[in-house]
Amino acid sequence: MELGRFFKLSVTTVFLFAIAAIALAVTFTLLYSSRADALTELPPAYLDAVEDAKIAEPNEIRRNLTPIIPSNDNLQWEGEPGKSRVLVASWRREPYELGDLTSDRELWVTVVPELKDFCIGYQSTGVDGESLSRRLEQLLGLPPNNGYNYVVEIWVKPEDLFRPSPDPEISDRESEIDFPLGAFITVPEEHKQWFEAKKESSYPDEPINDRGWVVAYPWTRLGYTYDWGNPRTDMGLSEFVIKKGSEIAINSVSITDDYCR
Repeated sequence: MELGRFFKLSVTTVFLFAIAAIALAVTFTLLYSSRADALTELPPAYLDAVEDAKIAEPNEIRRNLTPIIPSNDNLQWEGEPGKSRVLVASWRREPYELGDLTSDRELWVTVVPELKDFCIGYQSTGVDGESLSRRLEQLLGLPPNNGYNYVVEIWVKPEDLFRPSPDPEISDRESEIDFPLGAFITVPEEHKQWFEAKKESSYPDEPINDRGWVVAYPWTRLGYTYDWGNPRTDMGLSEFVIKKGSEIAINSVSITDDYCR
């Protein structure tokens, strides 16, 4: 009697487990398929931007990049301009905890308040949510449906920033197509290696890898983001990179819609 009941329970358990496994497999398949479908439908404008960004040309150099210098009154400093940390912003998928930390990766950023000024102006036209996120993806040269939900403002030392361009200096208003040559300018070998590796990986023939991830980006290499949503100009915002291992402080974390109000 006990053996029969045990057998029935075992059969029932196995049956329920099998049903659960099948349901999980179906759910995973549907989620993976929809994600893959979404990522294979990259807009032509984005693909064109990647193709255009492959070759930097002299007429694409902009001479109005944001300089990080004490006399730039548009910047926000933690203390004395030029001798303290400057405030920058990064659009992220995940929130950060407030306070001091050591960056465990490179962080691509813009200076405050440039992103905020843009998105407040754009949101004032009556858009928010998905439409706002799509416009920010375009402005920052990111693929659509990237899942970015948070704007993180960060205090960082100017010496821990560099421009993602051949000339990493952050104090001037323009970049160059090639590594600068001259007795007064020396580009660190480490930066040259970083730049060439990033260039090699940014414009693959297949924009989406076999895992369904977008791996192609319209990186201008000229110190500004590629705005693939503006028919008048492809110049987005001046961009910088926080070095991995930098001591930074998270000043604020905001949901995108809230940040843009």
